[in-house]
Amino acid sequence: MAEIKGLISAMLTPFTSDVGPVDYEWLPAYLRFLAAGGLHGVLALGTTGEGPSMSLAERERVLELVLSSRGELAVIAGTGCAALTETIALSNFALSAGADAVLVMPPFYIKGPSETGILSYYRALCDALPADAKVLLYHIPQVTGVPVTPMIIDALLESHGAQIFGLKDSSGSWDNAKLLIDRYPHLRVFTGSDKLIAPALAGGAAGAITALSSAFPQMARAVYDAHQRGGDVAAAQARLTALREQIDPVNTPPALKAALAWTSDLPETQVRLPLMPLSNNEATRLRATYERLIGA
Repeated sequence: MAEIKGLISAMLTPFTSDVGPVDYEWLPAYLRFLAAGGLHGVLALGTTGEGPSMSLAERERVLELVLSSRGELAVIAGTGCAALTETIALSNFALSAGADAVLVMPPFYIKGPSETGILSYYRALCDALPADAKVLLYHIPQVTGVPVTPMIIDALLESHGAQIFGLKDSSGSWDNAKLLIDRYPHLRVFTGSDKLIAPALAGGAAGAITALSSAFPQMARAVYDAHQRGGDVAAAQARLTALREQIDPVNTPPALKAALAWTSDLPETQVRLPLMPLSNNEATRLRATYERLIGA
C-alpha cells in the first residue's frame, strides 16, 4: 500500500463526448503524465473527476484501470453516492481492488439533514467495510450542501476511530482547515484548495488534494518543493493562486481538460453533461494567463 501524503491530483475522467462513454484507453498515459509532474498520488472519481455523473459500472472500470496503471502513485477512490447502498458497494469494490483509501462525501441529494442522520450514514458505511479500511471524510459543503461538522467527526472517531484515516477540506476556508488540522493532529488532513497549499503545509496538513494539479502538476509541485526546501513559497503559491482565479468553480473540469491540450501530449477529451466545454474566449484567456505565469 502506498503512503497517502503530499500532493495528490484530483484527477480528471476522460469522456469520448458529452453523452458518450468513458475513454478508458486514455487513462494510462494520463497517469504517466501526473507521475512525471512529481505528484505523490491521485484521487480518482472525485468532484473534478465527475464521479457523481457516472454509473457504478463506469466508476468500477475506471478504478480498475487506474489501479493497474498507478505505478508508484497512491490511489484514493472517490466513492460517495447519494444512496448508502451504492456507497457501500463502490467503497468495498475500491478497497478490494487495491485502492489505498476511499474518500466519501456525505449523501448530497437530501439538503438540510440532521447531523445524527449524516453520522448514522457514515457509521453504517464503516460497519459494512473491512476493519482496516482507510476512510477519508470529504467536506465540500458548497457542492454537496451538507457539511461534515466536528460533531460528526468526533462521534465517528469515538465509534469507528480505527477506520477514520483523514479528512479532505474543500471548503476553501483557511479558518476551517486550520481548525481541523489543530483539532485532529492524529488524522491526515488535506486541503482541497489550490489557494491554500502553502498555508496548509506550513500549518501541519498531510498535503493537498487539488484540482489544478490534474492539468498543471508542475506548478502545484513548485509550491510543495518550495515548502520542503526553504524556497520562495509565497511566489510559487501566488502563481498557482493567480491561475486558480481564472477558473470559475463550475468550469473547473472543462478548464482543466482544455488546458491539457497545451500542458501535455494527451489527446483531447470531453466533459460529461451537464458540464459544458469552455468557450474559445475563455480558453484563450486561461492559456494567456498560464503562459504569462510560467514566463514570470
